Amino acid sequence: MYGDSVLLGASEEITAALPGDDVSVDAHENVSLLGMLPTLEAARPTIGDVVVIDLGYNDISDPGIWRGRLDQAAAILDGVPKVIWLDQREFADGRAQMNDELRAVAQLHPNIEVVDWNSVVAANPDYVYGDGIHLTPAGQNGMADVVKSRIDAFVAARIAATSTTVAPTTTTSARAPSTTQGAGSVGDRNIRALGSTGATDDDHIDAWWFVAIGAALAVAVTAAVVASRRAGTHSRGPG
Repeated sequence: MYGDSVLLGASEEITAALPGDDVSVDAHENVSLLGMLPTLEAARPTIGDVVVIDLGYNDISDPGIWRGRLDQAAAILDGVPKVIWLDQREFADGRAQMNDELRAVAQLHPNIEVVDWNSVVAANPDYVYGDGIHLTPAGQNGMADVVKSRIDAFVAARIAATSTTVAPTTTTSARAPSTTQGAGSVGDRNIRALGSTGATDDDHIDAWWFVAIGAALAVAVTAAVVASRRAGTHSRGPG
C-alpha cells in the first residue's frame, strides 16, 4: 500500500483484514504522489499482484499537473494485475476535477480500479474528522472493509477465470489436497480453489494413468500458486 496520512491511519486495520497476505505499507504524512513516484519506480520489481494507493491530498489541485503525475504512476504500475486507487474526499475546490482526471487515466489502463471513496464518506460522514479528510476509528475500519472487498473481488474473478480454462470432466478427475494459510484469508481461498480444479480425460487414457498425471499436475499448480501468493499483496496509502 502506498499513501499519505489518510491511508496511514487505516494501515493497521487493512493489514488485520488481510491476515493471509503479505501486506507491505509505505505511507507517510505530507507525502504527495509526486514525492511517491521514485518510491514506486524503485519498488516496481518487487510489487506483487495488488497495489493499493491513496494519494493526492498533498498534491497541487491543478488538473494538468495532476494528470501528468497520474500518467507517470500508471506507466510505472503497468503490468501489475490490479491497482486499487481510492479517489480523494472532495474537501476543497479542485478535488473533484482531480478525481475526474484519475478516472480518465483508469479508462486508459484496465488494471487500475478507482474506488469512489468520496461517495463512501459522503454516505458515512462519521468516517472523517472535521477537516473532511483524516479518518476516525469508524473511518479506519470502513476503509479496511472497502479495500478488503475489492481485493476479495479481484481474487474471486481470477479464480473464476482460471476455472473456465479447465475443460469439462468426462471420466475421472484427480484432486490435490487443499493447502490452507488460515481460515478466511485471501491466500487460503485462492490456493484452495485452484488446488481443487479437476483435470480431464479427453484422450481416454486408462483410469489409473490419468489419476497419476492429474495428481501430479494438481500438485504442480498448487506449488505455483503458493509461490505466487508469497510474492505478496502490496497495498499502500496516503500520509
